[in-house]
Amino acid sequence: MESSRLRLRLLSPRAIAGAVVVVALGAIGFLPLFGGPGYEQSLASGLVVPSVAAVATAVEVSASPLAPLACVARGIDLGARLAALAFATALLHGLRAGMCDLSGGAVFFALTAGFGALMGGAWGALAGEASRGLRRRRLACVLLALAGPIAGIAVSLARFFGSPMIFAFDPFFGFFSGTLYDTVVDERVELSTYRAGSLALLAGLALVASSLTRTERGALALRGAPRSGEIARLLLGGCALAAALAVAAEGPRLGHWQTADSIARALGARSAGPRCDVVYPDSLRADQAALLVRDCEEELAADEQRLGARLDGRLTAYVFRDAAQKRTLMGAAQTSIAKPWRREVYVQLASYPHPILGHEIAHVVAGSFGHGPLRIAGAVGGLWPNPGLIEGVAVAASPDDDQLTEAQWARAMLDLGILPPVDRLFSLGFLGENAAKSYTIAGAFVTWVLEGWGAGAVRDWYGGGSIERLTGKTWDQLDAAFRRSLLELPMPAGASDYARARFERPSVWSRRCPHVVDALVRDGDHCRDDHRFASASAAYDAALERDPHDAHARYERARIDLRYGDQRRGRDELSRMASDAEVSRTWRDRADEALADDDLARGRDREAAEAYGALAARTLDEDVRRTADIKRRAASDPVSRGVIVDLLVGDPGRPVDPWLGAFSLGAWAEGSPGGLSLYLAGKNLTLHESYARAAEELDRALDAAASAGDMPAPVARELLRQRAVCACALGDRAALERTRARAEAPDSPFVDASGGGGTARKEWLLRLMARCAPAGR
Repeated sequence: MESSRLRLRLLSPRAIAGAVVVVALGAIGFLPLFGGPGYEQSLASGLVVPSVAAVATAVEVSASPLAPLACVARGIDLGARLAALAFATALLHGLRAGMCDLSGGAVFFALTAGFGALMGGAWGALAGEASRGLRRRRLACVLLALAGPIAGIAVSLARFFGSPMIFAFDPFFGFFSGTLYDTVVDERVELSTYRAGSLALLAGLALVASSLTRTERGALALRGAPRSGEIARLLLGGCALAAALAVAAEGPRLGHWQTADSIARALGARSAGPRCDVVYPDSLRADQAALLVRDCEEELAADEQRLGARLDGRLTAYVFRDAAQKRTLMGAAQTSIAKPWRREVYVQLASYPHPILGHEIAHVVAGSFGHGPLRIAGAVGGLWPNPGLIEGVAVAASPDDDQLTEAQWARAMLDLGILPPVDRLFSLGFLGENAAKSYTIAGAFVTWVLEGWGAGAVRDWYGGGSIERLTGKTWDQLDAAFRRSLLELPMPAGASDYARARFERPSVWSRRCPHVVDALVRDGDHCRDDHRFASASAAYDAALERDPHDAHARYERARIDLRYGDQRRGRDELSRMASDAEVSRTWRDRADEALADDDLARGRDREAAEAYGALAARTLDEDVRRTADIKRRAASDPVSRGVIVDLLVGDPGRPVDPWLGAFSLGAWAEGSPGGLSLYLAGKNLTLHESYARAAEELDRALDAAASAGDMPAPVARELLRQRAVCACALGDRAALERTRARAEAPDSPFVDASGGGGTARKEWLLRLMARCAPAGR
C-alpha cells in the first residue's frame, strides 16, 4: 500500500512538473551565461516554468472537486513551488560557476519567470476548468494549458513583425530585450508596472473565484443568494480585472509595447524627402532635420547603386535622441536596427554624415531582393536567418570610415591565424564569434564576391541561391581563393597587433558576467562624465571585482586616480597596463597617452613629446595618431602648448572645459593663424554643425598648410575629410571638386599612409563625395 502511494505521488502531475523543471533548467545552466541568476537564466525559466505549471495544474484540477478559489490557489501555489525550484537550480549553477549579481538576478527572476510561473499556474486552473468532463480530458488540459504561453509568444512575434519594437513584455516569460549586442540588460521600471498589471489580474481572478462555488454536477455557480460580502468580492474582483485591462491598454504610455504611431508621437516630428521619411525628435532645428533627410536620400541612392537594386516604395528612418530613448521606445539601445519588410531603420542622432545610417539602409535595400516574409537571407524562406550574409551585404554596401578596409582586417586575422573558414560565418556560427570579427569577415567576403562575380550574384545568393552554384566553386575552393586574394593586399606595419586587440576579445557568450560588468562600467562612465569621480571609481572597482581583466574599467579607474586622486597609484597602474603583454595593444596605447597627457599638463614637456612621438609612430588608429601628433608639437611649442592643454587635456586636477578650450583656440587662431590652429577651429565648428563658418576656416587651413608644408599627414587627411563634410552639408559642388582633386593628387596626404594604411579612409572620403554630388545632378 505504501509503495503504491509513493508511486502515485512520484507520478503525480506536480512531481512530474518538478522533475521537468529541474532537468531542463539544470541542463540549460551548463550553457555560458545561463549558469546562475541573471537575464538569460530568467528568460529560459520563463519559457519553461509557466508552461509546465499550467499543464500540471490543468491536469490536476480538471479531475478534482475543489472549489474554484482552491483551484486557483493550487495553481498559484504550484507555480510558486516550481519557480522556487528553478531559482534553486540557478543558485546551484551560480555556486558552481560563480555568482555575478545575486540580488539583482533574484529581483529580475522574481519579476520575470517568478511572476510568470504564478500566471502559468493560474492559467492552468482556467484550462483545467474548461477541460472538465471532456472525453480526452488530459489532452485537452495539455493543449489549453500550452495555448496561453504560445499565444503570448505569438502576440510578441506579431508586434515584432508589425511595429518597430523588438523587445517584448509577456505575462509568462516576462521580458525579452530583443538584441544580442546590447550587453546591458538590467531591470527596467517598465517591468515593475507591467507586473503590477499581472498582480491585479491574479487578484481579480482570485476574488471572482471566491464568489463562486461548485455544484454537485461540477458546474460553477454563484455562492447562494447575493449577499453584501459576495457582491463586494465580485465588485473588487471586477475592479482588479479592469485595472489589469487598463494597464494592458496603456502599454505605449507605460512602455510595455509600442506602435509606429506611438513612437512617432513620442519623437514628435517628421520630414519627407523624395523617397525618405524621417521621424525625429522635435527638438531638432529645421536645418538639422533637412540635413537628416538629405543624408537618408544620399545613402539610399548610394546603397542601391552599389547593390544594383531599386527599393520599391518609401523608406522610413526613425532617429532617436539618444540610446536611452531608443531603448525605451523600440528596445535596442546602442544597437542600430533595420526591418527590411517594413522598409524602416532605427538609429540615434549623430553628426552628418551619419556613421550607421548607410549600413542600416543597406539592409532595407537588400530586402528588395531578399525572400520570405522578413525579406532577408536565410533558409526556409528567410525564417532561418543567415546572419553572415545579412550583415555581410550591408557592410559591403556601406563600409565604415575605418583604419583599414574589411579585406585588410581579414588579412590581419589571416596573419594571426584567427581567420575561421568563411562558410562558418554564413550560418548561425556567425553569432559565436566576436561581433566585430564576424561583421568584418562577412563584409570582406561579400565584397570579394561582389567584385569578382558582380552584384547580380550577390543578389541571387541573398535571395536564396547557392553561392557554390552561382560561382561554380565549392566552399573550400572559395575559401582558398579568398585567402589568396588577402595575401596580395598591401598592409601597414603593426596591423596584426591592432587586429589582435580588436578581434580576439571573446564574444558575449564567453565573457564572465558581461551584463553586470558592462552595466557597472556604463554607470562608471556616466559618473565620470558628470565629474562624480568617487562614484565612478566605486563602479569601476565593482566591475573589476567580477572581471579583473576588464581593460576599460582598469584604465578609467587608474586615470581617475592619476588626474583627481592618488597620482602615484594611478601612474603606477597605467604604467603596468602599458607594459602588460596580456592587455590589448589598443588599451596599452591609451595608457601611454594618459601618462603623456599627465606629463604635458604638469610641464614635463620633453617626456610628453617623446611619448607622443612613439605613440604616433606605432599606432594604426588614425585618430590616435593625429591627436598624438598635435600634442607632440604642442609639447615643444610654447605658443600652442596652453591651447592644446585647455582643448584636449585639461589642467591637473581639472577635467577638460569645453568653453575654456574654445576660448583659447579662438585666441590662438586669431592671433597666430596657421594650418594647425585653423584646422582645429574648422573641425570644432564642423562638430557644432556651423558648416559655412567651418568651411572658411578649413579653406584657410588648407592654404596655410600648402604654404608652410609642415602639417602632419594624419592631420592633413582629416582636414580634407572635414572639408568634404562641410562641402556636402552645404551642397558646394566647387569645393567638392577641389577636395576630390587634393585627395587624388600625387602629393595627397593619403599617399603618406604607407603600406595601404590609408586605403579605407580614402575610399570612404571618395564615396562620401560621390554620394553627395553624383554625376549629372
